[in-house]
Amino acid sequence: MKRYRMSVCKGSSCREGGSDAVHVAAREALAARGLQTRCELYRGGCYGFCHMGPNVVVREDTGRKRDPLSPEDYQLMGWPGEVYYSGMTAEKMTRVVGEHIQDDAPVKELFGQPDSGDDD
Repeated sequence: MKRYRMSVCKGSSCREGGSDAVHVAAREALAARGLQTRCELYRGGCYGFCHMGPNVVVREDTGRKRDPLSPEDYQLMGWPGEVYYSGMTAEKMTRVVGEHIQDDAPVKELFGQPDSGDDD
């Protein structure tokens, strides 16, 4: 059974776009499905894709020790099992928890495309 780490951006643009509600929806959906032991939920820093937010990154937990100074809290790392979701809402987050976290099936139509624009 896979385990995950999910980060909901807490940057100012994402917060203005509703990331606090996305985080609450994730926490509630994980609790309702009894998935807290399978998925660690936290607030990440700005990923730099503000124009695409609210942003969520889900990474498969491979058991590697977490380095508190790692840039993983504010940038995509390109690791196997890493998925970036953009334009998240509470409803989309509930779907991600049900499909990606519970069923190990990433929701491809919600994937973000970080090369689709820039944050001038």
